[in-house]
Amino acid sequence: MCGRFAQVLTHDHLLKLQKELNATISSEQLEISYNVAPTQQVMAIVSKDGIRYNGFFRWGLIPSWMKSMPKTPLINVRSETIHEKPSFKASFIRRRAIVPANGFFEWQAPGKIPHYIYPADGGLLYMGAIYDLWESDDGSYVPSLGIITTEANELMLPLHHRMPLILPPDAYDPWLNDSFQDLNALRGLLLSFSEPKLQYHRVSTAVNKVANNFADIVKEYGAQEDIFI
Repeated sequence: MCGRFAQVLTHDHLLKLQKELNATISSEQLEISYNVAPTQQVMAIVSKDGIRYNGFFRWGLIPSWMKSMPKTPLINVRSETIHEKPSFKASFIRRRAIVPANGFFEWQAPGKIPHYIYPADGGLLYMGAIYDLWESDDGSYVPSLGIITTEANELMLPLHHRMPLILPPDAYDPWLNDSFQDLNALRGLLLSFSEPKLQYHRVSTAVNKVANNFADIVKEYGAQEDIFI
């Protein structure tokens, strides 16, 4: 699964996103977070009528047809059933997104020992997601998204049996092509992704507390200074 991740995007990262995803990135101030938690705001790249741009979404999908917010945030969407579930199918066909992240956290059993998983080359992860726009009773709109998960690869298996869907470069264009809506072809796209090159290390249990949000939280266990809160 994916229950926490880091989204700390520098100016160079934004330029890289513009180039690699052929997207327009707004210059507005981003809320950086080393410990993004469910229901918090995240940045994602989406496409509308062929125009790609960045938007800001509540992490926890709220399908537009729901009468109220789900009591439990729909933060993850299983790739194996995304084409079947009413909550996800329409968004999978028409509203796909890419969530850039520096890395994500996972807790290893037994003991729920936290680890930080990140690209071996030190770059960004491009996580596959779906989004929707929900209207509340007062007429306000809430854009939201859910991150797609898949079976863990060999590296991740010692930590957890699930992991985020991480898109390789050759998947960026079809994933963000909002005119690409063939369900069977989209399902095939999910199965064709290559495995990302990742590495991980143990981190402090400080990550367990949502209020803890600082750079040292992603450092290897034992390398931090008195942050074991």
